[in-house]
Amino acid sequence: MSQEFSIEPYLNDADILNKTAEQIQKDFAFFDLTIVFKQNSTSAYALMYQEVLPQIQKLLAANSQKIFSLLYRIDISEAQLKTELQKNKEQTSEETITNLIVKRCLQKVVLRKLFSPHD
Repeated sequence: MSQEFSIEPYLNDADILNKTAEQIQKDFAFFDLTIVFKQNSTSAYALMYQEVLPQIQKLLAANSQKIFSLLYRIDISEAQLKTELQKNKEQTSEETITNLIVKRCLQKVVLRKLFSPHD
């Protein structure tokens, strides 16, 4: 899967965004981290980012090992993280990690939808 995954086509799909929020909540809950999303489909992606970012900042400040476990659970490799950190030097590491998490969770939801049997 060398082609870059584009989130653009899914930013206005309320069902995809709701399932992405649920996926993020599930992944964070595994580490006793609570993420609460306010329902607002017009800016749902931005709201997810705004909710995840402070959690990432706390994790990096308190327990960097937990962040690697979280990234592993979400399926973001160390190599992928390093590549994105290099590509996005204008962002903080917390912002880059948050973008990776939200994008990867959205990608998982989209792939599940595309490859699951339809009713």
